[in-house]
Amino acid sequence: MKPDRPVPPDQPVTLDWPEFRLACHSDGYLTFDWHRYGSIKSNVRRCSHVRLLPQGPDGLSQWVFHLRFPEGPTPGLLVVRVDVAADRLEEAEQYTDLLRRRFGIPEQPPDAAEEAGWQRVPVDSPEWIAAPAAAASEELFAAVSARIDADTG
Repeated sequence: MKPDRPVPPDQPVTLDWPEFRLACHSDGYLTFDWHRYGSIKSNVRRCSHVRLLPQGPDGLSQWVFHLRFPEGPTPGLLVVRVDVAADRLEEAEQYTDLLRRRFGIPEQPPDAAEEAGWQRVPVDSPEWIAAPAAAASEELFAAVSARIDADTG
C-alpha cells in the first residue's frame, strides 16, 4: 500500500508483511492470509467494526476485526486479531482509514447496552448463584472494574 497515491475503488488494496497479507479485493472480499498457517476470507460488509488497539507491554499493537454473520440458520461472530509491530503501525492506520472511508466500517459498533454502562447485580437478585461473594471475588471484581474504568479503547 502506497500512502502517497490514492487507490481507485475498483483496485484491490493489499498489505504485504512478512508472513502475513491482508487484501481487500474489488469484489468486496477481505482476505487475511498467514502464509504458513491459513487464510480467512469474508465479505467486507460483514465487518461490523475494526479497531487498532494501542501498543501493549510487548511493543505490539492489536488490529481487531469483528466479522458478524447475523442471518441464516447459524449466526455467528468471528474476531480476527492481527499483531502489528511498531514499524508497521502507520500502514495499519492508513489501511484502517481506507476501509472506514470506502466501506463505512465504524471503529465501534453502536451498542445500547454498552452506552448504558455496566453495573453490579444486587446481591439479593435471583441472578446471583452464591451470595455474599468471597473476599477474593470482591478483590477480583474491584480489579476488573478499575481496568474497565481505565480502558480508553
